[in-house]
Amino acid sequence: MEPFTAHTQETHQIYPSENGLSYTITGKDGKREGFLKYDSVESVYVESISRQSRFTFIWLAMLVVLIFIAMVALDGFFIKVIALSVLTLMGSFLLFDHYSQENQPCLVIQSNGFSLRFPLEKDLADCELKNLIGTVLQYVNTDNFAQPSVNRLFIPR
Repeated sequence: MEPFTAHTQETHQIYPSENGLSYTITGKDGKREGFLKYDSVESVYVESISRQSRFTFIWLAMLVVLIFIAMVALDGFFIKVIALSVLTLMGSFLLFDHYSQENQPCLVIQSNGFSLRFPLEKDLADCELKNLIGTVLQYVNTDNFAQPSVNRLFIPR
């Protein structure tokens, strides 16, 4: 069975079957495998979460206050230089962490109160994203739904 999401990262795969989607997610916390029935899928969409800059700048403002307090409270020149160096490195790392992480789109499949996130390749074209969602929705259609009397409608977000 071949994974149909060719645009997902190698550590995240989705495999279609007759009854549902099998998935494999390999991450820092280990490997997770599972099965998701087609009739339990509530929504399928692509999201891209961007980091908010205001929290980074709030932390930087608190760091400046902490540097000022350290310079006033500490007595020795050598200790002030060490404290200033450590706090400056902390601020530099905070800025590096904020600006080095790019926004990455994720394919999200929501089902019964939980969601599966599959990171996608960066710089995918809109037509490739639409094809990917269309491929997932081909498997999650009304023919595979256990209750044919209920009309299921998937609306793109």
